[in-house]
Amino acid sequence: MKKVILKIAMISTIVSIAFTSCNNSPKAKEEDLKEAKDEVVDAKADLADSKLDSIADFNKYKESIEKKLVENDKVIADLKANNQYDDKSTRALFLKQLNKLELKNADLKSKIENYKQGPEQKWELFKVDYNKDMDDLGKSISNMAQRNMKK
Repeated sequence: MKKVILKIAMISTIVSIAFTSCNNSPKAKEEDLKEAKDEVVDAKADLADSKLDSIADFNKYKESIEKKLVENDKVIADLKANNQYDDKSTRALFLKQLNKLELKNADLKSKIENYKQGPEQKWELFKVDYNKDMDDLGKSISNMAQRNMKK
C-alpha cells in the first residue's frame, strides 16, 4: 500500500511540475513573436549587406580584370609591331596566332562586361572558369613573346 501511495505522490508531483513549467500565457507568445520579427529584420539587413558586399566584390574584380585585358591588348600590339621573323610564311603564322589571342582577349572582355549577377554559387563558378581562361591566355601570350624573342 505504501508503494501505491508513493507512486501516486510521485506522479502527481511530476504532473504538477509539468503544468507549472508550461508557459502558455499570451505575454510569452507576444514576446516570442516580437523576437521572431526582430530576427527577420536582422536577417533582411544582413541580406542587404551581403548583396552590397557581393556587388562591391564583383566591381573590384571586374576592374582588375579590365586592367589585365588592356595590358594583354598592349602586349599583343607590341608583338605584332615587333615581329622579327624574316620568313613570310612564319611571319604570317605568327600574326595569325596573335590574331587568335586578340580574339580570345576580346571574348573575355565581352564575357565580363555581359555578366549578370545571380546566385553566389554561379558567381564563384564563373570566377573560377574566367580565371582559368585568363591564365591560359596569359600563358599563350607569354609563349608567343618568348618565341618572338628567340628569333
